[in-house]
Amino acid sequence: MSFKINIKLKTYLFPILAGGLLGLSRLPVHLGFLVFFAFIPLFHFFKEQRKKKELLLAAAGFGSAYTLVSLHWISLVTSPGYLGIFILFAVYFYIVFQLYYFVKQYIPKFGYLGFIMIWISFEFLQNFGEFSFPWFNLGYSLADYLPFIQPVEIGGMSLLSLLILLVNILLLELNRNFKRNMIIISTIIIVWSAFGIIRLKTIDLTETEFNASVIQVSIPQEDKWEELYRDSTFALYEEFSKQAAKEKTDLIIWPESSTPVYLLRQMEYRKWILNLSEELETDIFTGFPHYKYVGEDYPNKFKFYNSATLIGKNRKVYPPYYKNVLVPFGERIPFLNVFPFLWGVHLGQANWEYGEKLEYYEVNGYKFSPLICFEIAFPQLTTEMAKNDVDFIVNITNDAWFHRSAGTYQHAVMTRFRAVETRKQIYRAANTGYSLVVSPTGEFLKQTKLFEKITFNNSLYIYENNSYFTKYFFWFPFVFVIGAGILLVYSVINCLLNRKRKL
Repeated sequence: MSFKINIKLKTYLFPILAGGLLGLSRLPVHLGFLVFFAFIPLFHFFKEQRKKKELLLAAAGFGSAYTLVSLHWISLVTSPGYLGIFILFAVYFYIVFQLYYFVKQYIPKFGYLGFIMIWISFEFLQNFGEFSFPWFNLGYSLADYLPFIQPVEIGGMSLLSLLILLVNILLLELNRNFKRNMIIISTIIIVWSAFGIIRLKTIDLTETEFNASVIQVSIPQEDKWEELYRDSTFALYEEFSKQAAKEKTDLIIWPESSTPVYLLRQMEYRKWILNLSEELETDIFTGFPHYKYVGEDYPNKFKFYNSATLIGKNRKVYPPYYKNVLVPFGERIPFLNVFPFLWGVHLGQANWEYGEKLEYYEVNGYKFSPLICFEIAFPQLTTEMAKNDVDFIVNITNDAWFHRSAGTYQHAVMTRFRAVETRKQIYRAANTGYSLVVSPTGEFLKQTKLFEKITFNNSLYIYENNSYFTKYFFWFPFVFVIGAGILLVYSVINCLLNRKRKL
């Protein structure tokens, strides 16, 4: 009995090891290269015939190992949400593993192709729905390797995942054809890195006269909404904005919810920021909570929004942007509109409302659009902005929830990928850091330390053309969704034919 138990435990060590390696590749410890080996143990697990229960346990082990290593910081934000991630990922990966095993069983010669199609479809589909949390993309492991990021301007994150999975599979199969596989791996790496290095050296950027300043005053999360600290918070933003205005700057950017009041509803604070912008002769972009009265028939009678807007030096308040994508459970319980009883569930979430469109602003002839917090993880938003010919993107966030954990790093480096995908410069203002200016090449032009009180500015660099991904290949991820669908249909047909023959 003991021997059998040990055999089973060793069996599940393969998916656990794979999840752990993937998790390590996402930490700020410069081990991103592990992503090229992480799937090898997982494929070893699938070499044997597996029952549904074994696939479920493997999925739970794989997802749990990844969550423990890479997403431990979620527990700092929400303990129930962190536990929910374990369950959610177990379900997600069980579906992925079950679909792959089904394809492998009935069309074995397309097994690896099936895994690639299903896995990248899984990554892509995480961008949609009320449970959207696209944190798992393999390409993010390459955040430290700037040349390797550059191909996202052609095929987005799906192209990076494809290349990573190909290298894993070729390494796994070295024992079958060592020479051929090593040649293919070497060719992939050489062409991949050469493309990146050449693009970094040859991409033509124009430095403009436009200059934007980012304010980071590092208000601790436990103090942020306390009325006792409200005046000191406003004093800090005023002080650092005046410092920024001493330099030549066209726009001052404050973080998400930097004004912890209903800025547009409370006349005292609305007047204060209008006066400040006018005095500094500089437009200010800021985040704040907002609400609308919608009537007695709606829960709480009001709709609340995580919002931001431009305050003009001409005392104009521009239409606010309402955050389009909300953090599941953290900012809103999913499916509130479908199951109204969920309004009575209180897990510490805000239950913001969804915004329905992007907003565009113009300062001194330069056009930009904002993203709030983890919206930076959604390429479809930045792609739409690029198609509308923005000159730059503003990302405001409050990562104080994550303290000094890996979450701050993982969140911040996503700006690199969005900048390269669109070839647009990104200004990132984070309450406690990391605040950044990211070039269209993905280079960090400016970067703050965590919990630093600072203001900095940087010129705007423009790439005159939109990227190939923005203009032509934004549909590339759908290739994998369609491909996965075709392989699954083919597998079902083969399954039915096999059953018919047995009869």
